[in-house]
Amino acid sequence: VVKILEKHDPLKNAQAKYGSIPPDEASAVQNYVEHMLFLLIEEQAKDAAMGPILEFVVCENIMEKLFLWSLRREFTDETKIEQLKMYEMLVTQSYQPLLHHKPILKPLMMLLSSCSGTATPAVEGKLVVLLNQLCSILAKDPSILELFFHTSEDQGAANFLIFSLLIPFIHREGTVGQQARDALLFIMSLSAENSMVANHIVENTYFCPVLATGLSGLYSSLPTKLEEKGEEWHCLLRDDWLLLPPLVQFMNSLEFCNAVIQVAHPLIRSQLVSYIYNGFLVPVLAPALHK
Repeated sequence: VVKILEKHDPLKNAQAKYGSIPPDEASAVQNYVEHMLFLLIEEQAKDAAMGPILEFVVCENIMEKLFLWSLRREFTDETKIEQLKMYEMLVTQSYQPLLHHKPILKPLMMLLSSCSGTATPAVEGKLVVLLNQLCSILAKDPSILELFFHTSEDQGAANFLIFSLLIPFIHREGTVGQQARDALLFIMSLSAENSMVANHIVENTYFCPVLATGLSGLYSSLPTKLEEKGEEWHCLLRDDWLLLPPLVQFMNSLEFCNAVIQVAHPLIRSQLVSYIYNGFLVPVLAPALHK
């Protein structure tokens, strides 16, 4: 694998070119990498030392070489999905703490960054699954927060990339939206014990504004009338609103707001309440109630 990667590395081989790579070489890399990953996942080190496979992957910077090699090919959605699945498998199934090693963490962050912005539903689905897993790991082991949250660099939202990437999915319907909200709640719980994280979310991200203004948009899409179930029908039960997709979306976002307010740091809680009050309750809901 290393030989093939270096063969197509312009820094190592003056004759290397960007673009398509022979199918047999691409297939060989994929097959060998999959085999290597399975061996890496099963490897168990002793006395907190790296196992020989992990040591080789780290010392040879295999993961970054693999990512850069993918960029030199046509970095298709299929390739992104393959690598997202690869990291999901590594972080959830490995016996060794892989994320503690920069040669594994750095290309992971490069991959996540490359998936931001416009992406197909398939890429978004795998991206959110991986982000959910990473946030879950952070919640269980806050000691690795410094690997993902960079307070020494003034890059705004990019200082906490895995959080910023989840914000566009806050109001998304379906499984992707639910997984994104669950992941964000992991970070909210983490913020309750870490004022620097809370301060970053309040000052450098659009989390609270997006959450509050999204409620207004979802509310405006609700049906103006409900079908009566009979003369004795007098209130809207859960079984009723589950039949109305726009109402399901609104209720999911409303319940998420409530969950955030319950578990987040007071700074986030205060900002979110302010945005909901001034951006939804007063200008949107109040006039509707007066009609």
